[in-house]
Parts: sequence; C-alpha cells; structure tokens
Amino acid sequence: MKKQIILADEILHEKIPSEFPGYKVESVDNLLDKIIVQMKFYEEELVRLNKVIEEKNSNIANLEEKSSAYHAMFISKSAEIDKLTKERFSNSDFVKQAKQIDTLEKTMKQILEKLENK
Repeated sequence: MKKQIILADEILHEKIPSEFPGYKVESVDNLLDKIIVQMKFYEEELVRLNKVIEEKNSNIANLEEKSSAYHAMFISKSAEIDKLTKERFSNSDFVKQAKQIDTLEKTMKQILEKLENK
C-alpha cells in the first residue's frame, strides 16, 4: 500500500467541519498552526539535506575521477622507472623519477583518504 504524504500547506488549507459537541475551534487551530510550522521546517530541511547529498555525490565523483587519473599517471611513471632502471640511467635521472613517484603516491593517498571520509 502506498504511503500517503501530507504537506504543511495541505493542513493549512484544510477545512474541518465543526459539530456539536466538538473541540474548541481555537484549540484545534492552535495545534494545527504548531504542526504546520514544524512540518514546514522538516520540508525545508529535507530540501536542504538533499542538496547537500547532491553536492557530496558530485564531490565524490570528482575525487574518483581524479583518483583514476592519478592512478594512470602512477602506473605510467612506474613503467618509466622500470625502464630507466633496466637501461641503467644515471642516478640523477632515477632520483628525479623517484621524486615524481613519491609526489604521485602522496596525492593518491590524499585522494583515497578523502574518498574514505565521504
């Protein structure tokens, strides 16, 4: 069975007929006014939180995209280092490549930490 949703505006515009004997109209109106205020707060909060979720999901997608790009660079640089090592380049070339790998590793760790803290 589908759950019926009642919005604050529906309560605000609802006309309830009175009968004798019944509740005091002012008391019912006061209670409904309080309910309407609370419901409007929840409705606005729901909209705000849904926007926050959309922003966070967008940030996660961006971080995942960057992570993939950095991973590809990392693989490429690793292959270059392997090639340099095999070809026995000078120590200075090897040190430069190692520093680039260290930088890429640090960046990857930062991205992974951000993804884990999402």
